[in-house]
Amino acid sequence: MISLKNWQGIAAVIGVDWGDSGKGRLVDDLAVRAHIIARYNGGANTGHTVKNKYGKFAFHIMPSGIFNKKATCLVGRGVAIDLESLIEDEFEQLKKAKVSWKNLKVDEQASLVMPWHKMRDGIREELRGGGKIGTTRRGVGPAYADRVERSGLRVKDLYDGKFAEKLKEELEFQNKIYDLTLPYKEVLAKYTNYAKIIKPLVARTILILKEAQKARKNILFEGAQAYFLDIDFGTYPCVTSSNTGVLGIWRSFEIYPTDINHVIGITKAYMTRVGKGPMPTKIEGSQREVIIEKGGEIGTTSGRIRDPGWLDLVLVKAACGANKVNRLALTKIDILSGFKNIKICVGYKINGKAVDYVSGDAAYLSWCKPVYETLPGWQEDISQIRDFKKLPKNAQNYIRKIEKFVGVPIEFISVGPQRGEVIYV
Repeated sequence: MISLKNWQGIAAVIGVDWGDSGKGRLVDDLAVRAHIIARYNGGANTGHTVKNKYGKFAFHIMPSGIFNKKATCLVGRGVAIDLESLIEDEFEQLKKAKVSWKNLKVDEQASLVMPWHKMRDGIREELRGGGKIGTTRRGVGPAYADRVERSGLRVKDLYDGKFAEKLKEELEFQNKIYDLTLPYKEVLAKYTNYAKIIKPLVARTILILKEAQKARKNILFEGAQAYFLDIDFGTYPCVTSSNTGVLGIWRSFEIYPTDINHVIGITKAYMTRVGKGPMPTKIEGSQREVIIEKGGEIGTTSGRIRDPGWLDLVLVKAACGANKVNRLALTKIDILSGFKNIKICVGYKINGKAVDYVSGDAAYLSWCKPVYETLPGWQEDISQIRDFKKLPKNAQNYIRKIEKFVGVPIEFISVGPQRGEVIYV
């Protein structure tokens, strides 16, 4: 098997937890070998942090591989595109760093997140009262809902000569049904300007990707969020509004899952979750505060503190099996340095009886109690280590325990947030 550092063919990076595990930094590392980097799901409700020689960036729509000028970056039709975020925030970040985005292509069939979607997102969340899901209020869920209702606007609508008419009709409907007061002329002017800016970037991304596949180019898929936030397979209703696993790639780019050579599952060396939803291994007390502080566990998009938990191998194994993950990436293991003992979840019990994980059900997961194994920790600073054999023995044992339980080799171990601060195994 070709090492992950020298990967070839088609690869996909998929979160096998609740997200925030470093997909952006992994894609930034792997993108140096890619000819195509393709974002396939989600919208501005996700945040991918990239740190490299150009600076620190927080992307929401932009593929994290944009820094590879020899590659083409695609935003697929399965992405809910927030042009305000892309143009006024992400383009500006790159502009300040003097980084070009001319290698970006946006699919003409992608759904547009409009101002009324963001307003509806906030209204709905407030009306939930104590039952809030924890949405980022970026309008992604309502945009997907309108697509399913066949009423949502797409990127291609900006250029068909009927955009003003379509916008007026839809805006009048949204204002009436949801009691909004969005001004037609202002919205039209804003999106007419956005349309001019992105017009050179609009394309049929499936055709670009199929040509690259035919030419045996290296293709790297970048997912948003993670498997346990998947609309179908995650802890419903505390989930996102898209397919976060390999199914999302199929829906966005028509690439059959078995065509993917390297399905790379990524997770932190511990779990985190932001917003509502059950988390069996949630950590309380002083250890919680240490992980939050050392790990910088504050959401890139939401600004909210992420709840930390011990690594849940039941979930990781389930996600790996469902997505046919054949390689694992483990991030932030350096954050666990200094812990005397480290817990790791190897099973669930309900009312004292051993049970398996059941997908798609937050209520069920809330009843599950973790079964832990406790492993000895390590005290050494490992941030400068680049060779697996030079890691402390207890850190090696921790990694090997994960591999043995999940049945997937760990080939990427990050020991710091920057590009290159990694051990390739």
